[in-house]
This record gives sequence, C-alpha cells and structure tokens, in this order.
Amino acid sequence: MKKINRSFICRNCGHKVDKADRTCRNHCNVCLVSKHVDRNVPGDRSSKCNGRMVPVSYKLKWDKVKILFECLECGKQHWNKRAIDDNLIEIDSLISKYKKRYNL
Repeated sequence: MKKINRSFICRNCGHKVDKADRTCRNHCNVCLVSKHVDRNVPGDRSSKCNGRMVPVSYKLKWDKVKILFECLECGKQHWNKRAIDDNLIEIDSLISKYKKRYNL
C-alpha cells in the first residue's frame, strides 16, 4: 500500500497546510480539523466518506500527544498522532468549541 502525504488547503479555516514529517497528515495544524480520507491506516486515503473530522479529545501517552477525531458525517472516531507543528496551545478551546457547535 502506498501512503499519501501531500500539502492541502484546510476546508475549515483556509490555512495552507504543509505535509508532515514522519507521518501522513490529514488535519490542519491551525484549527485541527481534518477530512475523513483514511479508512484503515493513516495515509491509505481509501475512505469514500470525505466528511469533516473534528478533535473531540486528546491524551498524552509515552510523552506523545494523540488526538481523537470524530467524523461529523459518519461518526467514525480515530486516534491520530500530533504533528510537531500542531496548535496544541489552543487544543482545549478548539475541542470545546467544536463539541458545542456540533453537539458532540
């Protein structure tokens, strides 16, 4: 399976997101919203949903931050590694905002 890691424009906030080092990025490093593009493993880009995924939780595990995303279209949840340039300063307020806005 070929993994796909490309730059993209965030459809939530319009920020130009550069591809990530060491992982296949599918979420914006500014607003942390992603597009439901992966089905089984990060980078497979085989999901047909393409719904918007918002962060709903996060955890620190072995000194690494993992973010839980939920698709607003199909409800699928998955954990994603944070990228080094992710906006973790605002993560609590972003999660709170998305939970309120989308009744999660």
